[in-house]
Amino acid sequence: MADETNIGEALDWDMGEASGDGAFQLLPEGVYAFGVEKLEKEYFEGSAKMAACPRAHLTLSVVGSDGTAGTVHERLMLNTKVLWRVARFFESLGFQKNPETGAVPVAWNRVEGAGGYLKLKVREYTKKDGSKGQSNEVDEFLAPGDPRIAEARGAAPAQTAMPVPPQPPAPQPPHQAWSV
Repeated sequence: MADETNIGEALDWDMGEASGDGAFQLLPEGVYAFGVEKLEKEYFEGSAKMAACPRAHLTLSVVGSDGTAGTVHERLMLNTKVLWRVARFFESLGFQKNPETGAVPVAWNRVEGAGGYLKLKVREYTKKDGSKGQSNEVDEFLAPGDPRIAEARGAAPAQTAMPVPPQPPAPQPPHQAWSV
């Protein structure tokens, strides 16, 4: 089963310098521009609620209309039960639905460096020690033209307007299925 915890990496005694960057920062709920920094292919071993399947672990850099920035991790299951979420992700990147089938092309090899908009929420949970914790979670990916994007951009002062995310590259032949 894929490791769900971040256990870090060993450092060398001669590392030279250390940075506090990367510490967790809770972002407020809202609409954010995002860019895909990294895609990692994982495998979900399955549960009582979902069959085993490949899983995409996305590292997203997000920027709010007020300049608030951070990193959010999202995992997309490649399972028919949540296929709609994969479709919404690719729509948010600007991939167009096929007018005949209504399906969105899926091209994992074109994800890194692409961007779009998402709605972020704050999730509350109970830690192992019983105390309460909070984390950010992608509530939904927003398709280009969603009115919430314009509202978020319009609410921003001119000097800190939300960046326009990168557009996806020109269409290429269909991507081959993942092998696990």
